[in-house]
Amino acid sequence: MSESFAGRTVVVTGAGRGIGRGIAEAFAAAGANVLLGARTASHAEAVRAGICASGGTAEVFQLDVKDHAACTALVEHAAAMFGGVDVVIHCAAEIPHGGLGAVSDEAMEAGIASSAKAAWWLLDSARRYLSRSAQGGRFIAIGSVNGTFTTVPNMTAYGMAKAALDAFVRGAALDLAAENITVNAIVPGLVASDRARDILGDEGLDLYGSTVPVGRAGTPADIAHACLFMASPGASYITGTSLKMDGGATLGSGGSSRSQLLQERLAMQREPRQSSIEKEQQT
Repeated sequence: MSESFAGRTVVVTGAGRGIGRGIAEAFAAAGANVLLGARTASHAEAVRAGICASGGTAEVFQLDVKDHAACTALVEHAAAMFGGVDVVIHCAAEIPHGGLGAVSDEAMEAGIASSAKAAWWLLDSARRYLSRSAQGGRFIAIGSVNGTFTTVPNMTAYGMAKAALDAFVRGAALDLAAENITVNAIVPGLVASDRARDILGDEGLDLYGSTVPVGRAGTPADIAHACLFMASPGASYITGTSLKMDGGATLGSGGSSRSQLLQERLAMQREPRQSSIEKEQQT
């Protein structure tokens, strides 16, 4: 992607690791001023150091996107530091693992607040700046095929949160269509991010990728390339769209093998938590 973002300001949430980090690094490499929004400041500081060492411009803002005031402060900080906001990319999300009856109210609310509510707060705060962007304001949400194009057993709460985010993208696109702002989503399948490695491990990622029609899992760079296009002037006629990026995984081929592998690894994640809960109940 050769599009230049020189002089433009891009805000990225979840920028400390994984997909968000890849997106932030790609925009910085394209010349943008990037504000790295992250809950863990040390992760974002490491990203900033790498960007600056490569000649890019980035600053860090620590926040929890589940907090409305923090989302507003993130946007205002970007505008004050760089003179405006041209692109907001919402990547941060908490993932509540579990199906019906296996997710606490707190975890369910965290999933919805970090995905759909945060998108609302961020876009509402950035609206006045995005509308004044010379090349058109852009809001891009990072969703998931779970809850939108498919369902994943034992990930019901997460799918519900991402479905709400997808609905927000379509509604907000209409709300802001006349204000020089487009609102879109990138909807990945499995991406080889830090979080995916935590759940599946390197071997599990390779096995999962081998069942995907294109022969691999996605990468943060894949998602970053799509964001660069969606944020470019060439995408000005696209709004209210959810771009599915899953290597063909939801077309049906190999689905049972992928599902079995994912369920096995999710069960391994749940067992330590369940043991901890049982110990607490016994004391």
